[in-house]
Amino acid sequence: MARKEPFQPNPEQLKLAPDISGREINGVGESGRRRPTRIYWHDPDTIAHGKMQLWFYSQNNSARAAEARRIAYQIDALPLPDIAGKKEQAPAGEWTAKVKELALRASAESVGIARMRPEWLFEGSDLDYRWIIIVAMKMDFDNLAQAPSVTTSVETMAQYSRGAKIAKTVAGWIRERGWDAHPHCGPASGPVLLIPAAIEAGIGQLGKHGSMISRQHGSNFRLAGIMTDLPLIADEPADFGSDDFCQSCKICIDACPPLAIGNEKQMVRGDRKWYTDFDRCVYYFNENMSCAICLAVCPWSKPGAAPKLAEKMLRRRQKAGA
Repeated sequence: MARKEPFQPNPEQLKLAPDISGREINGVGESGRRRPTRIYWHDPDTIAHGKMQLWFYSQNNSARAAEARRIAYQIDALPLPDIAGKKEQAPAGEWTAKVKELALRASAESVGIARMRPEWLFEGSDLDYRWIIIVAMKMDFDNLAQAPSVTTSVETMAQYSRGAKIAKTVAGWIRERGWDAHPHCGPASGPVLLIPAAIEAGIGQLGKHGSMISRQHGSNFRLAGIMTDLPLIADEPADFGSDDFCQSCKICIDACPPLAIGNEKQMVRGDRKWYTDFDRCVYYFNENMSCAICLAVCPWSKPGAAPKLAEKMLRRRQKAGA
C-alpha cells in the first residue's frame, strides 16, 4: 500500500517549537538510566513545549471536549481523607486481595501492582513510595475508532474521569486505614510514568505504537495509578506474544499521518524499546483534537481480538520451542 504524503504542520504552530527536540528531552539514544524529564501535559511554564501545549487548547475549543476536560479536572481536584492516626495491620497478601477487589468493584477492568522504581518518577519529584497500584479502564471502541475526533477526545476524557474516581476511591480507602496513598490519573501528567509501571504490574506489554497492549483489551484502554506504602505483593510482568506480533506488523506505521512510528526499537534512557517520535506526533496531535489513530487500527484493539491473538502467538511460540 502506497504511503500518504507526510502531514505538514501549521506554520503558526511551527513557530512555537522550542530549540530543544523532544528526542533530546526524552533521552533517545541515551544508554544510561535516568529519571524522565517533563515534556508535555505539565504546567506550561515549566516545560520547553509549553507554548505548543497552550496552542493545543486555543485551537481545540470544542464545547464537548472542554466540558469533558472540566469534569476530569474537577474529579482530580477532589480532596482525599486524612491519613488515620493508627495503621491497621494485616498480611501483605490480604491487603493485596482487598485492594484489587476494591478497584474492580469501583469499575476498573484490570488491576496490577508493582514495586516502585525511581526511574519512573519525573525529575524533581520528591515522592517516595514503595508500591504502585495500576488500574486500567476500557474505552468504548466505537468512539475510539472515530479518531481523531471530538468524540474520541471526549471518550478519552471520560475514561480518565473514571480512572480518577477509581484511584481516589482506592487511595482514600488506604488512607483511612492509616497508610499513605497518592492517586494519579490523566489527562494531565503527574509525578510518575504510568506505562512502565503498568508493564511491570502485568497489565500488558509495550506496543510498536508506544502505547500498551493488554491481553484482554488490546490498546483500547487508559491508565490510572495509586502510589502507596501499604504492604502489598507485586504482580509479574505479562508476556503473551504481543511484542513478537509487533515485530512484523506495520499497520500502525502505515496509518500514522505524521509518520511518527518507527519499525525498530530505540535506546531510551537505558532501555531498548518501541518509541513514537514526539517531534512528529505532537504537531498532528495538536491540530486534530488529540489523535489515537494508532490505537484504533491496532489489530489487538478490535473487540474480542486480543485474547484470540494472545492464544495464537503463544501457540506459535510453543511450536517454535521458545
